[in-house]
Amino acid sequence: MLRKSFRGLAAALFATAAALCAKAASADEIRIAVGCPAVPVCADWVWAEDVAKQLNEAGLEAKVYTGGALGKDPELVDQLSQGLLQVAVTNFVMINQVDPRVQGFMAPYMFDDMAHMFRALDGTDLLAPIAARMEEQGIKIAGLTGLGGTVGFFNTRKPIEKPADFEGLRMRAIDASQMELLKNWGAAGVVVDMPEFTTSVQQGMVDGYVNPPVVAFIFKHTDFLKYYTDAGAGTPFRSALMSKDWYDGLSDEERSKVDTAVREANLRNREWTYKAAGQELAQLEKLGVTVTRLTPEARADFVERAKKTWPLLMPADSVEAFVAAAEKTRQ
Repeated sequence: MLRKSFRGLAAALFATAAALCAKAASADEIRIAVGCPAVPVCADWVWAEDVAKQLNEAGLEAKVYTGGALGKDPELVDQLSQGLLQVAVTNFVMINQVDPRVQGFMAPYMFDDMAHMFRALDGTDLLAPIAARMEEQGIKIAGLTGLGGTVGFFNTRKPIEKPADFEGLRMRAIDASQMELLKNWGAAGVVVDMPEFTTSVQQGMVDGYVNPPVVAFIFKHTDFLKYYTDAGAGTPFRSALMSKDWYDGLSDEERSKVDTAVREANLRNREWTYKAAGQELAQLEKLGVTVTRLTPEARADFVERAKKTWPLLMPADSVEAFVAAAEKTRQ
């Protein structure tokens, strides 16, 4: 568990992260940490700045720390669980370590698009038990935020129109479950950490990855990933998290201000997500990337192959609940 696993390291990690900051934060400052730089294409930064602006206007002191200034995602979660950091936006993996059911929200082809995923998030209780598990670790889920369009296939070598086109390609995988997904689609997988991805491509270890377009934009991978398939293969999100100890220690008035800021930022994030998704394919083509759109028959093939991996991504007994929620909220 996060609280037990990281307790002994919390103070040291926080001191190290704080030393990276230009100046020490005041005791009353609400620190909001994001890993990406301060760029408009990064939804994490946009959400964090939105929350900070609202809190400052409401009379609280808030500041966004970008580019991993307060540490990497595991360190941020550690600090949150101990009340040493107030708010952070992290990878979904940080929740997955506590409750793998969260992967149901981004399982390939579970939901049709980002709007569908958000409807399931709002219209069902799928997140409630996951949020409760996180609170046991001292962390509140402020929201699952969007970052643009759905997941597709990037590679350096050729268009991918159907599963058979994956033959001969080695794709970067996050973990063993994604390795199995790639295998079902006909591709070989190699587990590579994102910081090593560019080097791995240069060395011929991998030819591409399965990601939403925003990842290629932020890291400028479009310089060499010249083929993209708009596959709709998953609804990516980020995890907006808050320290439970800090939140519970707020006055009623302060808590109300925080709740309002988060709620409004979450709503605006969705509009931002839809707008970004609507522009991404044209942006890719402008950058010289060949965009491939799947035929209905090819998509159906990818869907059936992906469904076989759902029980590997999340507990098998939760697959049925997500399928039912997806059907309930499908339009």
